[in-house]
Amino acid sequence: MKCFQCGGRMKSARENVRYEACGLPGITLLNVKVSRCAACGEFEVAIPNVEDLHRRIAQAVIHKPARLTPAEVRFLRKYLGWSGVDFATHAGVAPETVSRWEQGGIAMGPTAERFLRLCVATREPVADYSLKVLKEIVSGTPQPVRLGARIRQKKWQVRAA
Repeated sequence: MKCFQCGGRMKSARENVRYEACGLPGITLLNVKVSRCAACGEFEVAIPNVEDLHRRIAQAVIHKPARLTPAEVRFLRKYLGWSGVDFATHAGVAPETVSRWEQGGIAMGPTAERFLRLCVATREPVADYSLKVLKEIVSGTPQPVRLGARIRQKKWQVRAA
């Protein structure tokens, strides 16, 4: 393999590498392929299946017993694919509040932190549940849900009545 900087020959080896691209300090990738250029010192790290890596990091973060750090809040928000405004809307807070959580200006409250952890733990993207729907929920009057439940082949099916 040739170096993309100088065109020199790159040599590959297995190494432990600090992974800072996700925005979290203290993440080390163990025994990954690293290619280094002897001529200019440039190096390249091969990270297979980065989506799975981020999913597993997110799972480890939400299961830690200590409170979330500002960097962890930012990582989890980005992992969910939310902008700061999207996260604020989902959490029912002002966008400035999310910014303060992520910058360390104020600590995230326990309820908001549990909400974020739960979103990461259970997130299954729902295409038809837009932020517009969330805004309308807050302004509407409370009404009980009416559902019809039917069992078919030992599995329940629930639909709006």
